[in-house]
Amino acid sequence: MITELTAYCLSCPKPKCETGCPCGNHIRDYIKAMKDGDIEKAAAVLYSVNPLPELTSRLCDCDRQCQGHCVRGMRGEPVQIQQIERYISDHSKRPVGFPVAGDKKIAVIGSGPAALSLVYELRQNGCTATIYEKEEQIGGAIYTGIPDYRFDKTILEKIREEWKAFGTEFRFGSEIREEELGALCEENDAVILAVGASVENTAGFETNDRILGGLSLLYKLNIEKDAGSLPGKHAYVWGGGNVAMDCARSLIRHIDDVTVLYRRSLKEMPANGREIEEAMAEGVKFAYLHNIKEVRQESDHLVLTVCEMELGETGSDGRASVTEKAGTLTEVETDMLVMAIGQKTDLHIAGLSERPAAHHIGNNLFICGDAFTGPKTVVKAIRDGKETAQEVLKYLEGGDS
Repeated sequence: MITELTAYCLSCPKPKCETGCPCGNHIRDYIKAMKDGDIEKAAAVLYSVNPLPELTSRLCDCDRQCQGHCVRGMRGEPVQIQQIERYISDHSKRPVGFPVAGDKKIAVIGSGPAALSLVYELRQNGCTATIYEKEEQIGGAIYTGIPDYRFDKTILEKIREEWKAFGTEFRFGSEIREEELGALCEENDAVILAVGASVENTAGFETNDRILGGLSLLYKLNIEKDAGSLPGKHAYVWGGGNVAMDCARSLIRHIDDVTVLYRRSLKEMPANGREIEEAMAEGVKFAYLHNIKEVRQESDHLVLTVCEMELGETGSDGRASVTEKAGTLTEVETDMLVMAIGQKTDLHIAGLSERPAAHHIGNNLFICGDAFTGPKTVVKAIRDGKETAQEVLKYLEGGDS
């Protein structure tokens, strides 16, 4: 099977698949190595750019990224790059021939893909780190937000053990607060905030047992395993991104009726296309070009005031603008509303009211991943972790970061 997949690749002189990869993976070269039957070389090429292919090969939106740029896809099926990458990561070992660790003390707050990538990059350059994580497992939003049916969490345990083996110390159940950050900075040569983007947009509505944020719902189902407290059997999920799909697909496993309400059309939905297809196949309904104006709570249900929307001109981001259609207000009843309409970073721990313009935010304090970029993909977090690590190394060497 893997031989057929790799043979299908044309080994393009200027591989467009690589321009579509946010991490800049050398896709042509590791597939060429696989064609030659040299999985060790393929692994070396893959890991030289991407330290966490077991994550990207399972969680990347490949149809919009690498595979979406494959020239084979112009007249047929693209090369199944994601499957090839997963095969390499599942059948090879991550390089761990690191230099002797120095005496620099580095603290990382958070353990998502950006933090893990950063720590791996630092270790390749002779630095070990201590990771402070408020949960009891690594992974950040991968652990708390992605449902088990979509991602095998035992993979995180494997990564955790590998990181421990090359010198990383983990301190779980450690939520660093604003008053503790100063002391941490004094005790370490560098401190990196990799706290993600976990502040949910609730559109001004007060949350309760019937009105939940998307991340809060996923935490309830994934970590607390508390599906029994879901109110009723009918839910609306408001939003069109990956969090919305995870919420909808998780809910349909526990209740009878789930509808995703999205203000644009299917074409504009930012969620992974495969996740949308899976949601549809599982029975999730979709209400496109609709938006919520008001939410009224009755004694045993919610009443949503919904309006119709219409698309306008395409903006600089490639998405159509959207406006409300006059005279289209209707009311619908539901047991529950899940708001998956975006999230942002809370950086009060560092005394910041908004995301900074640079990774180095003062003295020996840095920021990386979604906390720096805003909510992005796993592969972009991995790239940002590597880039931040290089800035930290330059700082530790006495240069400008």
